[in-house]
Amino acid sequence: MESNALLHLRQQQQQQQVRQRRVEDACARYNDSWNWQDAGKSFVVSHKLRVIFCMVGKSACTNWIRVLLQLNGDPAAQALAVTDRASVHAMVGMYLQWTSIQNASRLSRPPFNDYYKFLFVREPLERLVSAYRDKMSRAQWYIPLRQNIVKLFRRHASQKYGLHIHRCFTGDR
Repeated sequence: MESNALLHLRQQQQQQQVRQRRVEDACARYNDSWNWQDAGKSFVVSHKLRVIFCMVGKSACTNWIRVLLQLNGDPAAQALAVTDRASVHAMVGMYLQWTSIQNASRLSRPPFNDYYKFLFVREPLERLVSAYRDKMSRAQWYIPLRQNIVKLFRRHASQKYGLHIHRCFTGDR
């Protein structure tokens, strides 16, 4: 019975190796360069924890940075983790590294080859509403932009109607 389990395990390992080679071959045939203007600002690395976090906006990035700061073990990093989000983003570089990763193949080479890599995504409409609530409703300098969006996309839009839509998205009264 044990030999059947070992045989099954070996077959699974071989199948995984075949799959891995297929992925490596496909990646080698294509250019894996990224043309993101801010690609270097999208990866947060903790060498201490051996993790790489790829940040995708409006997908709880600040909260995940807070988790990494807490797990870091440094009391100052842990104190930063419980501050406001502007401070977290301004000072995270003191404890975690922003890394420029210009192509995917770099993630499979030292020192990153044995790091745990992760990212989180979010349902697109939910992400859009969250972005509106986060950016458009908090800062006064977005008021003209909100008004322009309503004017561009709503026929016969009134200020009252634009305000009504804003309240629906934000819950403001």
